[in-house]
Amino acid sequence: MGGMSSFSFDNLSPSEPQDRSDANPHGVHAIRARETPTPFSAPLAGAAPASRTCSQASRWVLSANRRIVEGAIALTALIAVTPIILLAAAVVRLTSRGPVFFRQRRMGRNGREFTLYKIRSMRVAEGAGSSITVVGDARITPLGAFLRRYKIDELPQFWNVVRGDMGLVGPRPKLPHHEALHLDCRPGITGVATLAFRKEEEFLSGIPECELEAFYELFVKPAKARLDLDYMRTATWVSDVAVLGRTVMSCLFGSNESLAGPAEIVARYAAERAPTAKVVPIPASHPLRHRPVQPATLNSEV
Repeated sequence: MGGMSSFSFDNLSPSEPQDRSDANPHGVHAIRARETPTPFSAPLAGAAPASRTCSQASRWVLSANRRIVEGAIALTALIAVTPIILLAAAVVRLTSRGPVFFRQRRMGRNGREFTLYKIRSMRVAEGAGSSITVVGDARITPLGAFLRRYKIDELPQFWNVVRGDMGLVGPRPKLPHHEALHLDCRPGITGVATLAFRKEEEFLSGIPECELEAFYELFVKPAKARLDLDYMRTATWVSDVAVLGRTVMSCLFGSNESLAGPAEIVARYAAERAPTAKVVPIPASHPLRHRPVQPATLNSEV
């Protein structure tokens, strides 16, 4: 999955013609795999993302058959991975202070909030902090880094699928203040934006901490929303199977993925929103690339 870009999923979810822009007069592919963007320039500060909705989701996405299939798969998967969940929970209990499971309110279908479940991968600490994590985040435990690498911390979300809070494939459920889509379809454990931004934490490590929330709000969130919206418009059972297959392969063999995917997608979105603005790479030697991240509360785990 290395070098993934905004064109990577055209075979699964072709965008409508008006959403495409193969021409690139503003150099949106100038951010390469080894580079991440610096603070956005002033003209982009007013480029608030437009509200999106999944009301144009495909018939398959909104069908009862999809719900039945996903529920059956999730229940089977939950039974199969229960020994892994129990083992991970025991090790979490032995290696760090705090609850085994992380619970957080997320935005679901039709604006309804629900409780999302994970195996805790971050330390319990006091103090306010960002809800966004980056590579080298001091809040993540050594065991948590392993759990997050192989997505083992996400396994309890099969229970969310069984309950009907989530589906297997769809936009990732966001914190209420990070939701860019009004969903009339269920959020998912995985999706095209999840795959494209699998290196998100490393990508965001190049953004100064004081501007991380704003950068995510203006660029990353709406870019991911666009990918998910385009997919949900044309999703079929075949494309869902393909996304699930790519997710499994990514979890098992995706350690060498590059940053080109999220960098190109965000740069393309930024150029479309404000063509006069520029996104400039941070040199590898820049001190911002090596800044520490302060601990924050467990409630900020994402």
